[in-house]
Amino acid sequence: MELDLQSWLFVFLRVSAFLLVLPFFSFTNFPVVLRVALGALTALLLAPLLPHSATGSLPFTGLIALMAQEISIGLLMGFISRMAFYAVDLAGNFVSAELGLNMGAIFNPLEGHSSQVPGMVLFFLASVVMFTLDLHHWVLVGFQQTYAVLPIGAAHLNGGLFETVLKHTSRIFVVALQISAPIIAVSFVVTIVFAVLSRSVSQMNVFSESFAFRIAGGLIVFGFTLQLTAQHVLNYLRRLPEDLIQIGQMLAGG
Repeated sequence: MELDLQSWLFVFLRVSAFLLVLPFFSFTNFPVVLRVALGALTALLLAPLLPHSATGSLPFTGLIALMAQEISIGLLMGFISRMAFYAVDLAGNFVSAELGLNMGAIFNPLEGHSSQVPGMVLFFLASVVMFTLDLHHWVLVGFQQTYAVLPIGAAHLNGGLFETVLKHTSRIFVVALQISAPIIAVSFVVTIVFAVLSRSVSQMNVFSESFAFRIAGGLIVFGFTLQLTAQHVLNYLRRLPEDLIQIGQMLAGG
């Protein structure tokens, strides 16, 4: 098919905004030139497959508004795709809070700010799951299929869209609690045991004595439940192509 330069531009804007929010591509040490080149190449492959859009008759202000719309769509879809990593980061914060490791934050060179150690472990676990199972390819396929339900210039806001985004956002907390639930249970059991001991030995400093048992027990359970954590992450990542198509349908008024 013949490449329409204007269609390529609109696809490039949506793809570039999508890559701007996606994990790995949005890291501070990821070259901007490479991100732009990937967006241009992806748009070059997608644009000829799309039907010709009647955007040539739009005035200049209409073109600017359409460009802003495509960028907003890409940012929203990138945000939806990144929610799995928001979930593991939140789960890492839950684990750190339960084990008393909040003071052990380390600098994350990928994102340019400090992160909790459990959060970094879970982030790399989610990354390994995503790349080893080729789920990043499925995310890109889902993004390509959004053009079938949401052509260029067909988006508009509606109440169903906000409800869908809110539902996806609430799923972050559900997955984070599922991942951190075993560690929360261990911390609760340790607290109960030492609360009983404090009744028997009133001279015991329960607060300081329980730290070692809470950290040791929590880290042991954290290690043994990594496979279960990977399964939760996998279940989340597998739904991303469908989530992107659903967001496209909501934006199209479906």
